[in-house]
Amino acid sequence: MSNTATTTEEHALQALRDSGLRLTQPRRCIIRALSRASEPLSPREVYQQLGEASCDQVTIYRCLGDLEQQGLVHRHEFGDGSTRYQLIAPDGGHSHYVVCRICQHRQPLDICPAPQLEASAAAHGFTGISHTLELFGVCPQCQQGSG
Repeated sequence: MSNTATTTEEHALQALRDSGLRLTQPRRCIIRALSRASEPLSPREVYQQLGEASCDQVTIYRCLGDLEQQGLVHRHEFGDGSTRYQLIAPDGGHSHYVVCRICQHRQPLDICPAPQLEASAAAHGFTGISHTLELFGVCPQCQQGSG
């Protein structure tokens, strides 16, 4: 496991402790799976990684909802009908993606324009602001007809 994944996992576990939610074994396992993943995971993918012995799918959905509510995971909708989750880094960093409409290839983007948008929403009196942002297009391989 990379040092960044370890730090992100430790941060998420501590934030969960600080939130007052119990640090159950399923929550630990889900956080570990998300911290080791190279891309966002669907609840089904988390379940496949953890295996049947760890916890059931209903528990995974419930735990992911708890983690999202606590601001520890970022939700992604890639247009394929499956929600995916990714741990938020200790510094609040997270990824957005551009998704190919043809082959579903996902490319992470290195910027997040949301701070300015969230500040504007806050200026209108909104609180508890969060965001999701995914872009869609056609990747270079599919443009060439090889996707």
